[in-house]
Amino acid sequence: MHVIDERLAQWAAHASQPQLRAGPTVDDLGGLEAILVAADHLAQGPFLHHLIQATAHHLDAFGTEACKPLYDAVLGGLRTNKNHAAFASATDVLAGRPALARELGTPLTRVLLAHLQQAQDADDDIAAALIGVEAADCLVQLTLAGVTKAARLLGAMDEATEDPAALPEAMATRLPRLLGVLDAHHPGAGLREALERCLMLDHTCRDAAFELALGDLRQALEQDQYTPMAEQLRKTQDRLAELITLDPDRLDAQLYHAALEAVLGLSAPDAPTRVRTAASTLRDTLHRYRDYRYRTRTPAWARPRQNDVIAWSELTVVLDGAAAHLADDDPWYEGGHDILSALLRAYTAHNTVAVLRDTPAAAAVETLVAPVIEYALLQHEHRQRFLQHALAHDEEIRDDPAAQQLLAGLLNRTKSRENSSDQQAADQGKARRWQRLAHQLKDDFAAFVDRTPEHVLDRLELGLRTHDDVLAAIADPKYGRLKARLLRQLENSSDWIAGIADEFTALLETTIRFAYLCYDIGRKMGGSYTEYLRKRDKDGKKQKVDEALFHQHYREVLQFSALFSVVNSEVIDKAGGRTDILVSFGAVQFNVECKIEEDDASETALRQYVAQAAEYQNTNAGFAILVALDKTVDAEGAVNLFESIWIEPVQRPGEAEPCLVVIIRVPGGRENPNLLRPAPAP
Repeated sequence: MHVIDERLAQWAAHASQPQLRAGPTVDDLGGLEAILVAADHLAQGPFLHHLIQATAHHLDAFGTEACKPLYDAVLGGLRTNKNHAAFASATDVLAGRPALARELGTPLTRVLLAHLQQAQDADDDIAAALIGVEAADCLVQLTLAGVTKAARLLGAMDEATEDPAALPEAMATRLPRLLGVLDAHHPGAGLREALERCLMLDHTCRDAAFELALGDLRQALEQDQYTPMAEQLRKTQDRLAELITLDPDRLDAQLYHAALEAVLGLSAPDAPTRVRTAASTLRDTLHRYRDYRYRTRTPAWARPRQNDVIAWSELTVVLDGAAAHLADDDPWYEGGHDILSALLRAYTAHNTVAVLRDTPAAAAVETLVAPVIEYALLQHEHRQRFLQHALAHDEEIRDDPAAQQLLAGLLNRTKSRENSSDQQAADQGKARRWQRLAHQLKDDFAAFVDRTPEHVLDRLELGLRTHDDVLAAIADPKYGRLKARLLRQLENSSDWIAGIADEFTALLETTIRFAYLCYDIGRKMGGSYTEYLRKRDKDGKKQKVDEALFHQHYREVLQFSALFSVVNSEVIDKAGGRTDILVSFGAVQFNVECKIEEDDASETALRQYVAQAAEYQNTNAGFAILVALDKTVDAEGAVNLFESIWIEPVQRPGEAEPCLVVIIRVPGGRENPNLLRPAPAP
C-alpha cells in the first residue's frame, strides 16, 4: 500500500462525520512535502478529490502563495486522470469550492473544455464520454456561480450539440438538462435551437422536450397581460401533455402540468372542482417524485429546479384553498375568517414561483390569480362588506397587509370600471344583484336595463332573487366560523355518518341559537322563563334562579324550532338514570344535559359533568350536548359566546374512541352591565 494511502486510511479511521465530509487537510496527509512527492499517485488514482479537498483547506489557512505547488498537481490530475468515478468525485468537490476554482482560473477552464471536446470524438470510449459530460456539468456550475465566463461554455455547448447523433449516447443523454439550465440563465444564446436538435433522438428527446416546455413557461411569465400569458401557458401545458403521453412515468412533467392546470383552472366556471382535481394529482405525484429524488444524486444546478417544483406545488395548494370559495353560488355562510385567509394567501402568493431563476415570477400571481380573487368579491356585494367588516373587527385580518391591499385593489377596480364605462345603466345595483344575468349578457346588460320598463325590471329582480340570496345577505361570518370549527372536530368521529351527522348538526345549531338568545335577551324580555338569566330585577329584588326554569326555557326554544315533534324531556330509565332532554330522530337519539354551576364554570371544572352526558349515549351515536348555566359571572361579566362553546372528548377504558360532548356555557344570574368592572389584574 502506498504511504499516502496508509495516511488516508488512518485519517478516515479517526475522523468525525463532518471531517469526513470536508475531506483531509495537508497535515492529515503528512504535510506539503509528502503530498508533492505523492502528487502523481493522488492525481492519477481514485483519491484525486482528496487532493482537491486538502488544497482547498490549505488555501483557506495559508493563502494563494502557499498553495501554488498544489495547484499544478490538481490541474495535472484533472487533465490526465482517466477514471470516470475519480474525475466525477473531483469535479463535484471542485464545484462546491468556488474560491479554489477561481484561483485555478483560466487553466481550469481550458482543461474542462478540452475534456468536453475530446468526448465528442470518444466513439466507444465510455469513460472519455462520461468524463466529458462531467466536465460540462462542472463548467455549468462554475458559470452559474460566476467563477468562469459564460461565453466560452455557451459556444462549446452549441458546438457540441451541432449534430447530437454523432455524440456518444452516454454523453448526449445528459446534455439536454445542462442546455436547459444554461438557457434559463442566458436566454437568446441559441441554446433553444440546440435543444430542438436533441428532439430528433430517442435518448435525448424526452429531456429536450421538458427543457423546451420550461422555456415556454418562462416566456409565458414574462407577459404582463392575462390573455397572452394564459395562451402561452396552455401551449406549455400542451407540450407537457405530449411528453407525458410519450413517457407516462415522467414525474417532473406531471408536476408542472398539474400546477399549470390549477393556475389556469382558477378562472374557470368550475374552478373549485378543477383546481381540487389538479391539486390532488399534484399531491400524489409529488410523493413519488420526492421518493425518487431522495434515492438519487442531486447535482448543484438541479437544486434550484427542485425548489422550483416545490414552489409550484405550494402555489397549487394555496390556489386549492382559495378555489373552494370562488364558486358564484358559494354563500360564504361558514368559516368566514378561514375563507378570507385562504383568499388572501392566494392573492399575495408572489414569492412561490421562481422557474429556475433567482427572481420570483410575481407576474404569475399578479396577472393570473389576483384578478380572479378580486372578481370573486366584486360580483357579490356582501363579500365586499364581509372584507370591510373583517378589517374593522378581526385582529388578524386587520393587521394583515394583504387584506389592505385587496381592499385597495377592489376600490381601484370599482372606480376604474365606473370611469371607463360610457353606457352606465341608471341602477348599477341591479348589475351587482343580478350577477349571473350581467355575466351572461356582458356588454349588452347596460342597454338591456335602459330599454326595459321599470315595473318589468322589478318583477325580473323579484324572480331572480332566491331564499339563498336572503340568507347570504344576513349570514353571520363569526357564527359560520364557529360552526365550521365544531364540525371539523365532529367529523373525525367514525359515528359521523349519514343518518347521524345531519341530525346532530340540526340539534347543535338550534342549541347554539338558544345560547345566542340567552346572551342577548334584555332585562325586561322573556317573562318568567328567563328569570334565571338575571341576578336582580328592576326593583332590586333577587331573582329566582333554578334548574327547572333553565330546562323549561331550553325546551321551549326547541319546541318552537323544526325539532318540535322529536323533543322529550325528563326521560326516565335511560342508562339507569333520567335525561334532561332527549331528542329522537327515529332510532338515533341524542341527550342534552342541563346543569347549573355556582362555584367554578371554567372548562376544567365543567368536565365533571361530561361523563354523565356520555353515559346516556352508550347505546347510540357518540355525540351529546351539555348546556351549563354559569352563575359565577358577577362583577367580572360573562365570557363571550365564542369562547364558551367547545367539544370535550370523553374517553373511557375499553372504548376504541371517545364520545364527543359539545359544552355550551351560558351566563346566568347576571348583574346590570352598567355596574360591571374589569376583573383584578393577575
